Amino acid sequence: MKRTPPIPAGPPLPGPTETGSRIPVQWALLVGLLCLFTIAAVVVSNGNPAVALAPCLIAVLVGLVWVLPLRVPMLTLLALSWTLEIAGDAFASNLVQTPLRVVGTLLFAKLNLSIPVDALVVSGFDLLLLLFGVVIVYRHSTRSRIDRIGWVEAPRPIWQFAVLALVAIAWMTIFGMARGGSFRFALWQITKHLYLPLVYLLMAEALRGPADAVVVGRVVLGAGIFRSVEAMILRRMFPSTDIFPHAVTHHDSVLFAICVAILLAMLLERPTRRALRICALLLPIFLGGMIANHRRLAWTELAAVAAFFFLITPLGRFKRFVLRSLVVSIVPLLIYGAVGWNSQQRLYGPVRMFRSLFDANVDSSTRWRDFENYDLVVTFSKSPLLGSGFGHPFIEELKLPDITKDYELEPYIPHNSVLGLWAFGGLVGFALLWAIYPVGMFFTVRAYRSSRTRIERITALGAAAVQICYVMQGYGDLGFGTWGPVFTVATAYALVGKICVANGAWPARFSRARVVDPPRVQDPAGIPPPATLPFPRARPGTYEG
Repeated sequence: MKRTPPIPAGPPLPGPTETGSRIPVQWALLVGLLCLFTIAAVVVSNGNPAVALAPCLIAVLVGLVWVLPLRVPMLTLLALSWTLEIAGDAFASNLVQTPLRVVGTLLFAKLNLSIPVDALVVSGFDLLLLLFGVVIVYRHSTRSRIDRIGWVEAPRPIWQFAVLALVAIAWMTIFGMARGGSFRFALWQITKHLYLPLVYLLMAEALRGPADAVVVGRVVLGAGIFRSVEAMILRRMFPSTDIFPHAVTHHDSVLFAICVAILLAMLLERPTRRALRICALLLPIFLGGMIANHRRLAWTELAAVAAFFFLITPLGRFKRFVLRSLVVSIVPLLIYGAVGWNSQQRLYGPVRMFRSLFDANVDSSTRWRDFENYDLVVTFSKSPLLGSGFGHPFIEELKLPDITKDYELEPYIPHNSVLGLWAFGGLVGFALLWAIYPVGMFFTVRAYRSSRTRIERITALGAAAVQICYVMQGYGDLGFGTWGPVFTVATAYALVGKICVANGAWPARFSRARVVDPPRVQDPAGIPPPATLPFPRARPGTYEG
């Protein structure tokens, strides 16, 4: 009988003590460092308990970011960007402060506003950016799959134009400094445009694609409910619009408008009883928030979004109903507007608001913006190709009231951010920095045309709404660079780009499979998706069901 040769002995396996010897040492080192930082915080702060707990809280935060999928902290930041109060946002006309202001200022404002160290000119989010970068590099180097289950690539053009926007910001800053500009004021101008491309790059890495669309929608609607209720409560506490002109912040107009737009998209794309019940429940809340906040721009943004929706969507039952209603009511509306054009009665308040948007003779705010816009055009005409660069104020051809004692950034950050970009960047700077907006809208329309489910079409319409509102807010009143809109627009770019790639409307950047282990996501309308991704390419203009 043939004997089996013995298996050669390999290196000895480590015993139990050797296997676990490193872990306790590493944990002991981390705990020791944490204790040292805590003791240092107690000494520096003279026993302040909030500062003493900071090292432990930071350690917990870093640990969560390190172990969780990246979409979890990014979607959390999306919610916090709308719900927290931030120093400098003039929340509730600076008459009311809640405990959320402490967290919001620490996260999204300069740290020297919370920690008395002048050198801390960065924000808490800037430090999170570095942490996210380390986490992404580590996961790529170790080929971690924690963010790759169901992950869809983002199209290359949006990524390229996001990087191009960063290059444009660097160019406008260098050019402005070379012309003797103020670096301190240039920093403020930079931050108005810097974070949108950066947050998009993070969202493109963190979000899986169509699978996250429903969660993003719920986060935005939830933030809108919170902010609307908050605005209505504060307006009830301070009814006078003279003493308390705005219940929350200026840029909450974007939030209210896109929440109403999402409900409108649901009615256009899925006019079911469930959709009608959701709209009947939430629409009064969002409209109440808009009324309480007392911002004209919110209604203008909503009107522009509604017009876009009616141009891009197919003719359905709800759209036919609205069109018939408009035809029937157009004559009464014209009579109502003509009678109330010069009236001061409360009944004709909507007419006065509409007139104040265009007639500088009836609204001092409109007049101020007209003068400021003229000065920006004059500044652009002095150097139309390259602009003045960051760090320079606009030229006051028409002298405006001096408010620099209360707001020293007025000559550097005008209300009309779009014309301001023309003045400071010229044709070159504006073209490089502005290109990401039409590129994002291009992929939004393409995503809508290639969508294969109602959820994807609603997502594309919501993405279009936030982009329209963001640009209008930037044109109307210091809208660029505000945290809530920045996170929402960046999220919209990531979602519509991934919808295009998943549905075959745009090629993936790599030749390998576009999706890894896709989860099965049930459409709330009851229509199951195909078993695997990438999805079959939908014919333009065709819809299921």
